Amino acid sequence: MQKSPMRALWPSLLFALLFLAVAARTLNAQRERQLEPPPPVEFGTKFFDQLRSLFGRFRDADLQRAFETASPVPCSELISDNGEWREVAFFNEDRRLGDWFHETLEEVKSDLSVYLFKGLCRSEKNSLQLVTKFPVRDSIDAYNDRKITLQQVDVNVNAAVVASFDTRSEAYAFDLPYLYAVQVPGTPSMVYSLVAPHLEDRYDPMVTNHWECKAVHAADVTFQFIICRTGTMPRGSTVRDRSGATFGSSAYFILSDGKEASTSVKLSFGGGDDAHPPATVDVPANLAANVSSTPPLRAWETAETGGRFSELAHGEFRIRFKQTSWMTKVGASQTLTDGKMVSLALARVPDGADYCIWIPASPTLVSRVLDPEPEKSVTNTVIMSDSTRLSPAALKFDMKLPIGERLGTLQCFFPRAESAGAISFDRWNAIVGDHLSLEVRP
Repeated sequence: MQKSPMRALWPSLLFALLFLAVAARTLNAQRERQLEPPPPVEFGTKFFDQLRSLFGRFRDADLQRAFETASPVPCSELISDNGEWREVAFFNEDRRLGDWFHETLEEVKSDLSVYLFKGLCRSEKNSLQLVTKFPVRDSIDAYNDRKITLQQVDVNVNAAVVASFDTRSEAYAFDLPYLYAVQVPGTPSMVYSLVAPHLEDRYDPMVTNHWECKAVHAADVTFQFIICRTGTMPRGSTVRDRSGATFGSSAYFILSDGKEASTSVKLSFGGGDDAHPPATVDVPANLAANVSSTPPLRAWETAETGGRFSELAHGEFRIRFKQTSWMTKVGASQTLTDGKMVSLALARVPDGADYCIWIPASPTLVSRVLDPEPEKSVTNTVIMSDSTRLSPAALKFDMKLPIGERLGTLQCFFPRAESAGAISFDRWNAIVGDHLSLEVRP
């Protein structure tokens, strides 16, 4: 079921409403031109096989129930890699209003709608910033008429909104006030779209598009997908009771960042435009050493003190927890600074000091990080975030089982540093002392 760039517009014509279009008084968006996309990457059909399977399940499902029974999406998953998510499938709960899904990487790349999550996850329910980008319809029409190239299509870059965890629905929720009134050809009906019809159009300040997003997990799904329920309502409305919602007034998008959760494979959808994109290094739990064609793995070595964290991109790494330090403490949150470890509840970190926080995720499984050879059962991901006006430079180590079950997170903050990748190993060692050690396999 292929979807051209032009077809990418009509699912965004979300829902027919009773509101009249009102001329907007402000336009809080920037314009950008599409950059040249990266060359195609060959990863086979695994991602699209999983997407096709998911589409089939949701197409025949009660979408409201499927959403309500979905899992909460962790903060760390939303910002993993560069935090960029794209639309890969669409449903309206009234199936007569349409549905679609992407079948090729090129279809994903030609869909110019982007959802970019930014921020720092001090917990898995931390609020994040969300920047959205949507193409302009006139520009897409010119592309379909072969008057311009895809790279010349105009894109609106909307100001960031806050995505926060809603404990009631167990979903990340946010409002996109960037809706444009669109006349349905041949009818008096008015609908609203996140896609501006014309470059000079201004969005309607009287309505907003409410989103709630949860994780899609299944035994045969290894890539990261989220399902988002969306609906349009008067701006400023605080009513979230959906019991009286009209059938067909909700639409559901499946978004993906193209990342496989349990391996180091990344399906590249295109480069982001963040001035300081988080850098990630994913380390598979096992490099299939039992395959006869695989050369013997080199021994683990203590990371050289003068090395930088940016160098982790060039090899494997593991974090060793000292058993005598952690045996009775690994199941509770701990703070490390100046080589000392104190429970998070009692910790007092001096202003401007470097520090790390350990946050366990699974009380029953977290002791797996204490294994003498943790790489055999634990996958490590480090996310490097440079300093911004709102947050310091940070390193975030996420530890999971190969099946995706989270064990815990170690987050380290450097208030007086600009670049996370430039942090030296000895600076990190000064924080954790002998309670933790960083080892690499070149």
